[in-house]
Amino acid sequence: MSRQPILIKDLVKGNQVWKMLIRVIDLWVVIEKNGQQHMEAVIQDGQGDKIHVITRSRDYQEWVEVLKEHETYTIYNGEPVENDVPLKVCCNPLKLIFNGGTTMTKVAIPEIPAHSFSFFPIEKFLRGDYKHDMLYDVIGVLQDVLKTQMGGGGRKSCVNVNLRDVQGNVIELVLWDDYAKQFVNYTTPNNLSGPTLIVLTHAWCKPNTVSGLPCLSNAWNGSRLYFNLDHPQVVKYKASFGDNMPAPSQSMTCDSSGQSSNNFWTKLSEVKSISAISESGKDCYATTIGTTIGFNASKFGWYFESTGNTEAETVTKFKLEVEVEYDNHKGIFVFWDKDCIPYTKLSAKELREVMKAAGEDNPKIWPTHLDVLLNRTLVFRIKYQS
Repeated sequence: MSRQPILIKDLVKGNQVWKMLIRVIDLWVVIEKNGQQHMEAVIQDGQGDKIHVITRSRDYQEWVEVLKEHETYTIYNGEPVENDVPLKVCCNPLKLIFNGGTTMTKVAIPEIPAHSFSFFPIEKFLRGDYKHDMLYDVIGVLQDVLKTQMGGGGRKSCVNVNLRDVQGNVIELVLWDDYAKQFVNYTTPNNLSGPTLIVLTHAWCKPNTVSGLPCLSNAWNGSRLYFNLDHPQVVKYKASFGDNMPAPSQSMTCDSSGQSSNNFWTKLSEVKSISAISESGKDCYATTIGTTIGFNASKFGWYFESTGNTEAETVTKFKLEVEVEYDNHKGIFVFWDKDCIPYTKLSAKELREVMKAAGEDNPKIWPTHLDVLLNRTLVFRIKYQS
């Protein structure tokens, strides 16, 4: 007689022989310190309960061929043990080890729910209402890029951004290595002309070593990064903003002209003078110091218009050429929305409306509101273009 299937909640330590109907809702490869690999997954049953699955490295090739994300299976046998992993992907007190007796058969089980995200609210992170040994799914709209550092010279690739939710809560997100490269690869060709929603799975939250505030980052294994994902939950989340979706700054990957409170940038070993950067003759990312002394009144003016979410929609954005001086050397720095709005307290569109009301609607006519950007000594994270 065939064994009756049990549910995930029926698993108990010591019982390695059973039958269960499940869906694989998350799947990833872990590269171990010795270079070997194994598969890990999260499976879900018909009642929505989940458990973390770990396979053995010696069985890697077998499970690579069998396990497929989003598919449903009948699974037989395995070893339920205490969920003692340092960073947990689900809250089940047990994890499941696939051992030599584990086997799976792919079957159609439509009654098991399809994958859905369990987004953890940004507000709870900021309140400290989270577990330090848990990994979470997070979502937010890209508000600012604080820092971009691509790998080289022994340094890891790293991107620091701010995510904002519907209520206006803002949290810092740090993307490392391949995740930083994914960000750069997405933002460079897309130019971020409209809002960008970021989804990161298996995100880890811990206090920022400088500010002490909660800070998110990707996990080293299993995290997935999505931009403007076409998923019902993401579409619904975007709609909840209404007309209050923050516009991201242009040229996000450049770290151009950004003032930062991050003390890392002010380390003397990281700061180069404007002259040293220009004399190198090479395109590079760099940190420098300078004082804004004037505007470069080029033919392009202080704003430009780009296409919005539809071809019929246009978006007005800041693009200022600002002369910056340090130690008798000068350079032209390009300021975008994220650099201007914190000082002007107005978007480019709003400032343009102010100028229209005064009868002057021309990008070459610079409003006095922009003068707040001058005579400021700042630390800049820039991309130098020869």
